[in-house]
Amino acid sequence: MPSTKFIKKLRPKKKKDKDKHKGSMTSLAETQTQTPSEVETRKEYITESVLSKVNLDALNEKDDSNTFKSNIENYIGTVKVPVGAVQVKVNGSHANGSYTVPLATTETSLVGTCNRGCQLINMCGGIESVVMKKQVQSAPIFQFENLRLAVKFDEWLGLPATFESIKVNAIAVVEEATLVKLEHSVHGNSVYSRWYFDTGDAVGQNISTYATKEAMEEILKTAPVQPSSWDLDVGLARNRQAATSLMLDGRGVYVTGEVVCPKEKLEEVFHVSAEKLASFSRESRTWQLISHTAGSTYQSARVIAAILVASGLDAAAVVESHVGITDMKLTKNGDLRVIVTLPSLMVGTTGGGTKLPSQQACLQIIDLPEENSREAFAEVVLAAVMGGEIGMCAAMVGHHFFKTKKRSDSETPSTSIPNGNPVIVEDTEGEAAAEQKVNGDASPEEIKKDTTKPEE
Repeated sequence: MPSTKFIKKLRPKKKKDKDKHKGSMTSLAETQTQTPSEVETRKEYITESVLSKVNLDALNEKDDSNTFKSNIENYIGTVKVPVGAVQVKVNGSHANGSYTVPLATTETSLVGTCNRGCQLINMCGGIESVVMKKQVQSAPIFQFENLRLAVKFDEWLGLPATFESIKVNAIAVVEEATLVKLEHSVHGNSVYSRWYFDTGDAVGQNISTYATKEAMEEILKTAPVQPSSWDLDVGLARNRQAATSLMLDGRGVYVTGEVVCPKEKLEEVFHVSAEKLASFSRESRTWQLISHTAGSTYQSARVIAAILVASGLDAAAVVESHVGITDMKLTKNGDLRVIVTLPSLMVGTTGGGTKLPSQQACLQIIDLPEENSREAFAEVVLAAVMGGEIGMCAAMVGHHFFKTKKRSDSETPSTSIPNGNPVIVEDTEGEAAAEQKVNGDASPEEIKKDTTKPEE
């Protein structure tokens, strides 16, 4: 269990500089108490320049059914998901500054774990990140009477003139759909293809599918041979699929980043050594490989899903979005280099549910730049994911992952979680007191008065 001295470090000083993205480099104060005054105080961590443009009342708004008529069929009501927030510093190719990231989740400890990792990132100057590419695919298949006709169609599909025709026809029906690459291969009497689109600031799955259908119907009019049948997609696009091939060519936004954590800061925040975390990373990758997992991250799915829900994007996109690599290794001087790569991050800033009141408010809280907002969003998501990865791994290595009590919706501490599995609680006097201050209603002033000695 973290010591009281450790807990004080998780509570940042009140931010003084409230210029855009120039706020405190520490994280939001971490508590589970939800009094109106504390909620309002927490919102003060959002910079004034953002608050002047965002209507946070939308987070509490009760909308009528007309609000959702473009997003749902057979409407019967809504569900409420609590939204927490973390702050993280990003030094990216498109995102630069300190960003407030909303996470919508009912999973206790997710925001807290992510918050602690983001605090360490901020103490180290922020994450360095870059977007390598962005693309979304559709994958139509064409079937012919025999192999000879399939080969002839495949040769025609590979002509530069055919590519340009597809590109022109796609843009004609969907302005945001720009064809950037076309792959195709023959399998017997079938031709499989994969069409890669740049879809601007939108996630692009619907855009690419619609553009592919319309363009395909036009180009088939001039094809040298006609398929006996065709299908718009048979799975090669890997839509909502966790495929290992995503690590090679990606889907959505391909983003990668790193942060170097001085060993002293790592031990100060988490009480774990860089050597142990690096060793844990090596062992994890070995067993993830043996288990044939798609990618090798720890809890990227939880963080990404929480951001997708908060921002009005399809939560199912977490299936391919979470596929990535988290790597922790020692530098020459013994510090910890943390690297996270997400090659298939399906995020966007337009379309879908992003225009709904609450979800729009969450996107506005992040305060992304207008130009290349999708790329900037991807870098911010990557930073939050890295915070979650660091927090999770440090908790596992430090053996205090289950030592924090879970609290129920009431104010009474609970020693069990919804699925009935017990939470391990070490009720020593010092740990119980410290734990109460993390999860209970203790104020920063009460913590300052505590004299519990730190753990050795």
